[in-house]
Amino acid sequence: MEQIKDLMAQVGEQLAATASSDVVVGTPIQIGTVTVVPLSRISLGLGVGAGATEGQQQKGVSGKGGGTGGGAKVRPVGAVVFSESGVEVLSLPDRPGKLDRLLDAIPGLIDRFQRVQQKIGEVTPR
Repeated sequence: MEQIKDLMAQVGEQLAATASSDVVVGTPIQIGTVTVVPLSRISLGLGVGAGATEGQQQKGVSGKGGGTGGGAKVRPVGAVVFSESGVEVLSLPDRPGKLDRLLDAIPGLIDRFQRVQQKIGEVTPR
C-alpha cells in the first residue's frame, strides 16, 4: 500500500509541473509594438487502484496489486493582444479534432468491453 502512496505522490508532482501557470498563460510574444500572450486550458486526470487477498488463498496463490496513472491535456483557447490601440482578447473555436474525439470515446469503449467480458463470463461453464 505504501508503494501506491509513493506512486500517487510522483504522478501528482508530474501533473502539478504540467499545470504550471506558464502553461495556462504562456510566455508573451513581442511582434513589433504588439505583445501577444497565449492562453490555454488544462485538463488533468488521476486514477489509483489497489487490491489484496490477505489471509485468503485460491489454488495456493495469494495476490496483491496496485497501480496509478495520470494525464494532462493542454489546449490553446485564445490570446490577449496588447497594442497601441488597446487590449483585445481573441478566442479560438473549441472544436475538438479527430484525435480528441477518439480519446474522449475510449472510456465508453472500455466500459462496453468490460460488460461484454462479464456476459461471456456468466455464460461460460466453470
